[in-house]
Amino acid sequence: MGSSLRAKIMSGVLALLVLFASALAVTLYLIRDSSMELMGIEQYHLRLYKMVSDLDVYTFELEIIAHELNGIPPPPREHAQKRKARAYELKQIIDQIFSEAIPLAEKGSEDDRNDIEDRLGMAKLIGSLRTLEVGTRGFVDAAIRSIDGAVEGKSTEARRSLEEMAKFEDLDPVYTRIRTKTANLTSDSLAETNQNIQHIIRSNLALFLAAGILGLLVFLVITGRLQTAFRRLTAAFRKTAEGEIADPLPVTSKDEIGDLTASFNTMVEQLKSKERLREAFGQFLDPRIVANVVDSATGQLKEVAERRKVTIFFSDIANFSGIGEQLTAANLVHLLNRYFTASTEAIRAHQGIVDKFIGDAVMAFWASPFSQGESHALDGCHACLDLRDSFARISREISEITGLRRNVPRFLVRMALATGDTVIGTVGSDTTKSFTVIGDTVNIASRLEGVNKIYGTTILINEECYRLAENSIEAREIDLVTVFGKIEPVRIFELQGRQGSLDPKTSKLNNVYADALQLYREQKWKEAEGAFRECLKIHEHDGPSLEFLTRIATFARTPPPKDWNGVWQTSSK
Repeated sequence: MGSSLRAKIMSGVLALLVLFASALAVTLYLIRDSSMELMGIEQYHLRLYKMVSDLDVYTFELEIIAHELNGIPPPPREHAQKRKARAYELKQIIDQIFSEAIPLAEKGSEDDRNDIEDRLGMAKLIGSLRTLEVGTRGFVDAAIRSIDGAVEGKSTEARRSLEEMAKFEDLDPVYTRIRTKTANLTSDSLAETNQNIQHIIRSNLALFLAAGILGLLVFLVITGRLQTAFRRLTAAFRKTAEGEIADPLPVTSKDEIGDLTASFNTMVEQLKSKERLREAFGQFLDPRIVANVVDSATGQLKEVAERRKVTIFFSDIANFSGIGEQLTAANLVHLLNRYFTASTEAIRAHQGIVDKFIGDAVMAFWASPFSQGESHALDGCHACLDLRDSFARISREISEITGLRRNVPRFLVRMALATGDTVIGTVGSDTTKSFTVIGDTVNIASRLEGVNKIYGTTILINEECYRLAENSIEAREIDLVTVFGKIEPVRIFELQGRQGSLDPKTSKLNNVYADALQLYREQKWKEAEGAFRECLKIHEHDGPSLEFLTRIATFARTPPPKDWNGVWQTSSK
């Protein structure tokens, strides 16, 4: 059957090739005819039209020069000499045009590329050009004599020649008539060429229609032959479509049907592999992880572990225990679901991976290949800013979500980002695994989330995260702290918005706060206190400023040690 099918296809192809070769031959013949006509138009019609137009322009310029040089007062001698030189140049140009135009018209009247009407038109044009030549040469000679007389100071002879020029005023209608003739010749030839092009188009459409009908016939023959062969596969496809994966079919031939059977068997194997993939996927929170931990060839889990620079996220609902005491179990779950849904949507929208939910806390991370290059920090910042808006909406709807009408709890979520080197990979037992991140950066992110309580902030990021994203975000440095369980200090920043989103009041607050922080680190307590109070005038409830005023009051009574470096030891776990 394979060779028969191939023969049918080859027959159809050969028929189409013959048809298209015929179409090409006819098209080339018609195009050649039109091309010859266009060449004739370019060589004769357009050139003659241009020559006549140039003659009109040059004779007019010559007339202007003659009147200019015979004007009162006469022009300066140097200018007159230049104009005289131009006049003689124009005379040469006019002589050259006539020496070319008449032979060109004679040649055009004999050229077979022009049709009978064009050749007759060219023949008639020869006489008109000769008449025009006689008149034009008389006009030019009179103009040259007038110009010579004007330059040589022979005003009487010059004016007599100028009056002689006026006798040739009847040249203008001749020029107009000849231009009209050449324009009509060109227009008629172009119209004829356009008709030929339309004929080419109609011929091609007819040939393509015939090719389409032939192609349809070939298609009907081939599909009729294939219908019987497909019946064996139909049942297997239907069985697979109903959800029951069929067993591979034996490949009994090496023709097209054999290839289709082999493709069906490959599809069955892929479906089985995807089933294994779905089983593996059940061990992870985000389906994108599967591409990194599942071998595409075997469907088996790969052991993945490597050190990368990663951005870690933690969030936590403030006073969640107190909120939980006010709500029923159903309402509490409803609130958590809203919170977790908003978190997951924003994190995934910015290429993040939700690692786990820990009570009311969310842990997530950004790393390649999910984020491109070092964009993981910026992706994390954008996700936090979107989450801040989402949590604000939840806060406005907290009464409807919890069902409380009185003593409605305040819904506030604290967030933190930390960027640093982290081990990322699969961790777990033989039966349950997790693709997660491990290391000090995870601990720092977790601690920074709690540090928000100290400063009354909602989003804190570490210095490395700020460094990678600073060109696209707005943030202010808050403090230099050591978090619980760490010795190395961490410079922390409050994430405030996207680049250029701050209002003038907040920008002013950031500038004053930066000055106050520097005074604090220099132990200039009085000046620092004044600066932080200035911050409170700008923003009455600025949490970091309130925190530093409390510290300054303590340091005023009990100064820090002499080797104090401005680092604040936090106790938040």
